[in-house]
Amino acid sequence: MRAYRPLLLLGVALGCTGRVGDVTPESALDPNQPRPIDPNQPIDPPVDVCLNAPKDPGRVTIHRLNRAEYDNTVRDLIGTSQRPALEFPNDDHGYGFDNIADVLAMAPLLAEKYQLAAEALVEEVFAKPFSGPVTQQVEAENMAGAVGGVAGSYWNLYSNGELDHRFTTEIAGRYEVSTRLYGQQAGADPARAELTLDGRSLGVFDVPETQAAPRTITVSADLEPGSHTFTVAFTNDFYEAPNDRNLMVDWLRAVGPLDYSAPPTNQAAYAKVMICTPDAGNQEACARQILTAFAKRAWRRPITNAEADRLYALANVAFAEGDDFETGIKLAVQGVLLSPHFLYRVELDPNPSSLVPHNLTAHELATRLSYFLWSSTPDDQLLAKADDGTLLDLAVLRAEAARMLADPKAVALVDNFAGQWLYTRRVDDVLPDPAVYPAFDDELRAAMAAETRAFFGSFLEERKNILEMLDANYTYVNDRLAEHYGLPLPGSNELVRVQLPEGQRGGLLSQASVLTVTSRPKRTAPVIRGKWILEQLLCQAPPPPPPGVEGFPENASTGTIRERLAIHRENPTCASCHDVMDPLGLALEGFDGIGTFRTMDGTSPVDATGALPDGRAFDGAKELAQMLRADPKTPRCMTERTFIYALGRGPETYDRCSLNEMTRTFNEGGNTFEALVTALVTHSTFTTRRGEAP
Repeated sequence: MRAYRPLLLLGVALGCTGRVGDVTPESALDPNQPRPIDPNQPIDPPVDVCLNAPKDPGRVTIHRLNRAEYDNTVRDLIGTSQRPALEFPNDDHGYGFDNIADVLAMAPLLAEKYQLAAEALVEEVFAKPFSGPVTQQVEAENMAGAVGGVAGSYWNLYSNGELDHRFTTEIAGRYEVSTRLYGQQAGADPARAELTLDGRSLGVFDVPETQAAPRTITVSADLEPGSHTFTVAFTNDFYEAPNDRNLMVDWLRAVGPLDYSAPPTNQAAYAKVMICTPDAGNQEACARQILTAFAKRAWRRPITNAEADRLYALANVAFAEGDDFETGIKLAVQGVLLSPHFLYRVELDPNPSSLVPHNLTAHELATRLSYFLWSSTPDDQLLAKADDGTLLDLAVLRAEAARMLADPKAVALVDNFAGQWLYTRRVDDVLPDPAVYPAFDDELRAAMAAETRAFFGSFLEERKNILEMLDANYTYVNDRLAEHYGLPLPGSNELVRVQLPEGQRGGLLSQASVLTVTSRPKRTAPVIRGKWILEQLLCQAPPPPPPGVEGFPENASTGTIRERLAIHRENPTCASCHDVMDPLGLALEGFDGIGTFRTMDGTSPVDATGALPDGRAFDGAKELAQMLRADPKTPRCMTERTFIYALGRGPETYDRCSLNEMTRTFNEGGNTFEALVTALVTHSTFTTRRGEAP
């Protein structure tokens, strides 16, 4: 396959003609600069404004699969356990997520990584079971040489000459080549043999042995896949009548590979790809059947006749070179995996410059839905609903969304949506100072992240009001995390659901993962914690600090953090943002930088009281959580965060009415995540799109 690599790299453009080339260009917007809807505007504009406003679904740039989506897609496409995307460059982020279409660029290094990944995946699909080293032996009496002749079960090299054994290896590795022989001795020296492999000498050996006890000579060598030649040569012929020195060869043998650690074969994937077996009269028909079916699943839509022709032409490159059927299919399958139709989620506008919305095709809608809920490709049932067009019926779409949420693959929402929304992914990267927090270790780190994953997952599985995340009276702990929290040990290294006693801990704001990722290595960070609440729960991102403003003094030797923040807010330029952020973050001061409950900050009692600019007062995380749960901006923000993740784009001003409609439907459905998903995927913003004016 390596011989075809330049062709396949060129073939990244396979399928680019026509459909992909019609996609509208990327927006000039820099998505790393947040553009939140003005929080000073009312949550709900006047109803008549939204009733009379035209529905604008916006546009989404052609969407490259991110790392998580790539790994999940190849897992579901061929059943691999490989995770090729671990070797890919990190994805860029926009609006807090790594699936924002405008920032998912294609770098030259990534193109090379795609090539290597496709090679490895195809090799897995077509790998043959490995039952151990293979022995390839030829008996000398069955050989033909230019010198000598058969003598019983031996070949008699009666003058200088050689015998060749040609063999083929399919796997690179360590091999042994050997021969069994003896000498008919004459003269002062013993018979002598030289062994060569592919023209390279393996050594010259004296053969003093006679017929009574023949000798076996074995030499090892590292070989690549391909054809090889093992040669035994007689090099010191001697004849003085009646004495005649000859070399008698019994057999030549190659064994290996001897050091190969076989990867697991993927016979299920092979059967899924190789859906027919060619015979002499139907090779092309069978190849087209295989490639059309595979490309449909990989590209998430039926393929055109022209695309089928190009795929077969790629396979035919190998056929024309004399390669076997599987080699041609492997080449074309690799081309499918390198096509933009696989690497990108392609949506098309009949008129790319028109602002008039149009419905997504059933297959485009299926792809949006599956990558939203599963971060992966549509399954057979969803594709069938797209094939017959029934997915465009909102009742069918609603039912499919409910089915997919109940599927184990919906864990992708926990890992990829909640993991970024709630910052759980960042737990792996935090480095609390061990001198300040000696109790922190990797076991605790893993338990912190697992708690929030299990906690969020419970709201998906149990269809509960997701606002209860803020003040729930239960969580998930193992012995290590329970000890950290000061709770009774559940007696398990695995997470166990436990009821929380009345006290300071309860809900998301008191979970160690959130508290740790919003802290500094040596202390808590009320500003970061307050900013997290504003951005992630209320969608009110503060503006960046103006240039020239001094940061918070890290090394101040006097005063509590509260006191130092109060001094910081005396600067009117700082107060405009910090008057909102600081009270929210200070409400969490009852927990240290790794989430341990505390009543003292050094030598001073913790003061977790605060008030918002509108006068609402609270004392501690639980009271703040209850206020957030009652705030109408909280479910609205949950809708907006889910909207960004589902569509892979940031919200625009024209999305206000759509977001408000979704939020009302979310509220009416009991604020369950299923209600939020249903409100979103059945809304015209999700089911339609438009082009972009020049």
